[in-house]
Amino acid sequence: MASQRNTFLTQMVEVITSTVSFGERLNNMVHLLGRHLKVDLALYFALDKTKETLPLQISSQGPLPAHLRLEFHRGQGLVGEVAQIRRPKVVYRRQEGVLDLNRPLEKLHPAFATLAAFPVADDNFLYGVLLLVDKAERTFSNAERQMVRLATLMLASTVRQALLQEEAKKRIAELSVLFEVGKALSSTVELGELLERVVSTTAKVINARGAALQIIDRLTGEIRVASQYGQIPAARVLPSMPQTANPFQTAEMSYLEGQTRDSQGRVHYHLTVPLNFKSQLQGTLCVFDKLTPNGEYQAFDLENRQLLFTMASLIINALENALTYQQVETLAERNERMVRNLTILQEISRAMLTTIQEDRLVEIILQGLVQKEGLGFDRAVMLMVDEPSQTLRGVKGAQVSEGPVSLPLSEALLLPLNNEVPVSDWEIPLRSDLGALALAVLQMRPYHIHQQDPGASSQSGFYDAQEYFVVPLVVKDRVTGVIVVDNQASSRPLEAEPLHALQMLATQAALVLENAHLYSTIEANNRELMLIRERMLESDRLAALSSLASGMAHEIRNPLVSIGGFARRIAKLVEKDSPLRGYVEVIQEEVSKLEKLLREILDFTGENVSFFSEHNLHQLIEDTLVLVQRDLEARNIKVVKEFVDLPPLHCDDRQIKQVFYNLFQNAWQAMPNGGTLIIRTYPVEKEDGLYAAAAITDTGGGIPLEILHNIFNPFFSTKDYGTGLGLSIAQRIISRHYGQIEVKNELGKGVTFIVSLPVAKYCLVKDAARGKALASTVDVFSGGRR
Repeated sequence: MASQRNTFLTQMVEVITSTVSFGERLNNMVHLLGRHLKVDLALYFALDKTKETLPLQISSQGPLPAHLRLEFHRGQGLVGEVAQIRRPKVVYRRQEGVLDLNRPLEKLHPAFATLAAFPVADDNFLYGVLLLVDKAERTFSNAERQMVRLATLMLASTVRQALLQEEAKKRIAELSVLFEVGKALSSTVELGELLERVVSTTAKVINARGAALQIIDRLTGEIRVASQYGQIPAARVLPSMPQTANPFQTAEMSYLEGQTRDSQGRVHYHLTVPLNFKSQLQGTLCVFDKLTPNGEYQAFDLENRQLLFTMASLIINALENALTYQQVETLAERNERMVRNLTILQEISRAMLTTIQEDRLVEIILQGLVQKEGLGFDRAVMLMVDEPSQTLRGVKGAQVSEGPVSLPLSEALLLPLNNEVPVSDWEIPLRSDLGALALAVLQMRPYHIHQQDPGASSQSGFYDAQEYFVVPLVVKDRVTGVIVVDNQASSRPLEAEPLHALQMLATQAALVLENAHLYSTIEANNRELMLIRERMLESDRLAALSSLASGMAHEIRNPLVSIGGFARRIAKLVEKDSPLRGYVEVIQEEVSKLEKLLREILDFTGENVSFFSEHNLHQLIEDTLVLVQRDLEARNIKVVKEFVDLPPLHCDDRQIKQVFYNLFQNAWQAMPNGGTLIIRTYPVEKEDGLYAAAAITDTGGGIPLEILHNIFNPFFSTKDYGTGLGLSIAQRIISRHYGQIEVKNELGKGVTFIVSLPVAKYCLVKDAARGKALASTVDVFSGGRR
């Protein structure tokens, strides 16, 4: 008996130490034990800890077909009972209840009479149950029980060793996978590339059909980053971790595990673990549908969960580094763009300092907006506020020029616009219902308009672009205009950053344009003051000259009348053939010249009596043309008349004829070799009423520029003859009639003198009782003194 026992133990040791696989060793040990004990059947039920069941794993009869595979739960039947109590037990078929509790064993041995179960365990763990089945009722001696006890310990040792080897292989494989994961994660800091590697590696390591990752801002709930790999079930894109304690929670970490059904009724599994960042970010890493070797979907086990947690801890560090790198890179890019925008604004500011003319400043600003080296918009338009009419009026617009950039920005800004947008006819009333351009003025704030946005059509107003910025020009809490820009031509989106740069430029442009406007206003006022000063000096000089001339004329006129009268009497007494006749005629001719000069001086000084009544302008011109008809024909000068119907004038006909006579005389004197005299009449609307205008144009070549400013000065003449009072007298007469005389000089062509006189209805006259009043409201007798 002892030798048999020794032989059995020797054989068991040989099986344990053999180099065959764990399954074969375990199978050989069960077969050897069954043969040695001479039982009909020896069965080994292995413990499945996850399910708390004992499925049949080995039979001494060899491999079993699928329909003969048995499984007992803990506490079920003799196998389950022994696993529960962890002590050997022998029962017999004849005993009450034994057959009912162990009826599944009849599939393997229908006539069993004895069942002996022994736990396969060591001091710490239960690994399974060894069941001996025999058709006869038999008892087991102490030696046999001791031998079975040794065999079960050997079985337990073999199973433990196999489990340790299996666990070691898994850990080695897991470490190898984690090493590869860490290597992949540390190979890049680019967030997009890293996210792709994270989800793809996670799915491959877990052997899942798909994987997804999502990171959100804990404070705002905004999704910061998200990525997917593989096939994600439509029924569950990305489960989110609950905010409260998770029902699926270990002692250390929470997770979310579950299943869903798609529209075809197929079950899909998911496992989600949290990504806990140090910052205000939080995320989840989720895998979907673990794949079996035959392509079926199954639930994720504990090992998958532990591996996913380990991967999550590695992923968090890599993602935090990538997010930090992305933030630093974004900040660097933003700072670079900010520096570029500030440099552009500095260049535009320098260019604006080169001029104080509003038109040039507008062109420089528009160039800075549309130049590719500038702010780079496709189109820019400037509109200014017309406060009296409460409208926005288009000033100037520009759009980007095609072709390569060949000049630096500092030079390109000073070039004139070569691709203007016509906006001079733009006129937008300042009402809140007329779009964003008017709203920007009324609300003093910028607008970013998207035509696709709800309500954008009501704000688009006058501007036709799909997307555009409107920025007001604000000076001292007052809007002076707006700048409108868009990228319609290139279809580039408008970002928030260019809007900030545009607002900075608009602030500076508003101040520069306001300063230029104030400067031009001050300059215009200074010019007006200088002109008034010159006119006052001229008026004083002319007053002194008029007083002197008037006194001289009065002193000369009396002796001259006597000389002229006596000369005419002498001429009657002297015979025609007398030698004294020539002297007398010379005296008469010189006296006539002096009388004419005296009349002109008296006309210039205003000493002559004026007789006002209503007259037709065309008739006055015709009557004057008769006086110069001979001179015009002698010089072959053609007269062209372009008359239109005009209301009558309230004037002194003799003085107005004197004006036209002087103008006609200057015209034919300027055309000694012939030419054309054009006389055109037309009405002119002015603020104080309707005027009748007559334009007298000659083709005499024009007046030299160096003497143009002196033509209305008294006694100034370019001819060897004449008094130089013709235009001065004409100007004084027109002034006394509350009219205007203007000159348009075209060198190489001729001169046009334009005489504008108020028509009788609107003519101002002097009334002793009422001062200046309309002629239609004052009773003035025909021939009355003005």
